[in-house]
Amino acid sequence: MDAFAALFEPLRARIYAVAFRLVGPDDAEDVVMDTYLKAWRALPRFAGRSSLSTWLCGIARNQSLDLIRRRKVRHRGRVADRDSEDRVAEVDDPTQTGPLDAMQSLEDQALCRRALAALPEPHRHALLLRYVDGLSYLEIAAALDISMGTTMSRLFNARRKLRQQVETLTAKSPERIKETA
Repeated sequence: MDAFAALFEPLRARIYAVAFRLVGPDDAEDVVMDTYLKAWRALPRFAGRSSLSTWLCGIARNQSLDLIRRRKVRHRGRVADRDSEDRVAEVDDPTQTGPLDAMQSLEDQALCRRALAALPEPHRHALLLRYVDGLSYLEIAAALDISMGTTMSRLFNARRKLRQQVETLTAKSPERIKETA
């Protein structure tokens, strides 16, 4: 048990960050605990094809998505106050560099968050893992259980779609048209 704690506890902040971005602050700690429990049970089957950190991020992502799916099933037919999809777009991590850091004003950051929220889930997750969590292409491929080529393609398309979403949202805002003129 001590060896497990020594190995896994330094990665807790990273696992929490992945869970926080996907399920929000209320459920992130539960996801971390579920991740550690699942990792404890699966540790004998850990093949070492990826780093321990990547493996745990993948488990945390899957646990978060399972929680989101359970919520959607429970809330089907009812309108939830805030959908988990919206929470993903609300999270800023000032310690990391990425697309949001390029934006100067809070208004631009809000625009970028709305554009990110509009992306398909696979593209949004790939972008968050790359630019917010700082994972390499290889780590993203392992975390999402996809090939390296798929990772590269997904990130390329995600960046293109994010740019298009920002342009679309900018075009819909009359104030933006005045600012750019």
